[in-house]
Amino acid sequence: MSETIIDPSVQTSNFKFGFKKDKLGNKRATVEIVGLIPSKEGLINIINGGGKALEFLQELVYDGVRAAIASDVSDDEKFDQNSYNSAELKIGDTTYHKYSFEGIANQPREDRRASSIPEEQWKGFTEDYIKVMPSVSNKTVEQLQAAVYVYVRKFRDIKTDKVSLGKLKEQLALYMQHSQDAENFVDVLELLTKKCDEYLASNDIQKLIANL
Repeated sequence: MSETIIDPSVQTSNFKFGFKKDKLGNKRATVEIVGLIPSKEGLINIINGGGKALEFLQELVYDGVRAAIASDVSDDEKFDQNSYNSAELKIGDTTYHKYSFEGIANQPREDRRASSIPEEQWKGFTEDYIKVMPSVSNKTVEQLQAAVYVYVRKFRDIKTDKVSLGKLKEQLALYMQHSQDAENFVDVLELLTKKCDEYLASNDIQKLIANL
């Protein structure tokens, strides 16, 4: 597909797809695709035109809102209807319901990405981490499983413990250096790195509480 397509209703975006090794150690070559995404004008055309395109757009919005809620439900065993009803996000002088479309749109990009990363990618990352790290970190499997638990919960349980955050960030860097499959989990690794850096840089307890 050529990048020279001129159509104000679409814009190009580069997609990169990596693959894990099979049981024989063979690995399919990474596939890079230039895809077409509706531009602002394209989205307006979809809304005005209706039909299947608008139905699909509404499905994507539904999936995005549901994924944001599902991410917090899975991370918080006490999450219930009251948790949903009282969830707020304050941006400047404006307060949004955290799980409204506007609220989700105004969350940090890495928080939105957290809810869109497929479960199988998280699973693949955790399995590879525990496979790679024993020989390079001098950690036991039990210690690595504890680290994975914190990663999957995006550091929420230790977000004010900068010593532990620093150690886990170092271990994450060590994993990226030694794993041959790390490129398959780019979304997970970028999310974890940015989230860890955010907590390490923050000295504002109220901000941390607001990001719960």
